[in-house]
Amino acid sequence: MDGSASGVNTLKEHTPVFEGWNLVPLAGVPIIGLAFVGRFNNISGIWKDSAGILGRTLTEDSGKMHRAADVYAAADHASTVKPAK
Repeated sequence: MDGSASGVNTLKEHTPVFEGWNLVPLAGVPIIGLAFVGRFNNISGIWKDSAGILGRTLTEDSGKMHRAADVYAAADHASTVKPAK
């Protein structure tokens, strides 16, 4: 879980966002292009927030997640065991 949390946090930190310095290539693009930039930044922000939540969950609640997976695996195994005749 720690490796997954580390990977998610790395992706979160490298989420692309359009800022002033990287808008220079769009200088000649009409206002429609700037609307795209706003939408792209909104999606990037949502991804960054979601990755933060997932990263914290993987880090802080990994024990609960392991126990839940064990319970589901045991329930699945119990549902596939054929009763003795």
